[in-house]
Amino acid sequence: MAIYKPRHIKFKELLKVNDWSIKVYTITKQGEFDYSDFYSNVKEKLPEWLAIHNGFNAQHNHIGFLILHAGTEGIFTLINWWVGDNMLNTHIFKSNYDQLDNFEQLSGNGLAPCIWELEIINHERLAWIDAVLKLAPQPNYKRYLDATINVTF
Repeated sequence: MAIYKPRHIKFKELLKVNDWSIKVYTITKQGEFDYSDFYSNVKEKLPEWLAIHNGFNAQHNHIGFLILHAGTEGIFTLINWWVGDNMLNTHIFKSNYDQLDNFEQLSGNGLAPCIWELEIINHERLAWIDAVLKLAPQPNYKRYLDATINVTF
């Protein structure tokens, strides 16, 4: 077992993808997330990933968040969006460092987000509760999209 070392969690930008608003976060062991070609590949795949349906396929508001995690085994991509008002739809992909244009889907076989990714998910959960659920029936989606996290954890 490896010794725990903090990682840098940073908000990168708010992306508009078709009619979606997606908050983008990066996680790195050290320094900056310096994978611009990989990020371009991810942005090309986003429309396809945002069209994935699951067994529940609840209504959603075209609002979500993307996590790009430069981990030990490769770069993990987690695309998440809120469905049915209070549930999170998550798809996890992994790219090897030598094949940054190849995305292997890992979700669906029991794999869940790691401890660093869960820090972002927890922040997003709290922001969703504060700006959307507590303000129903008049949610403040802008307030949700403006709530971001930057932390070393």
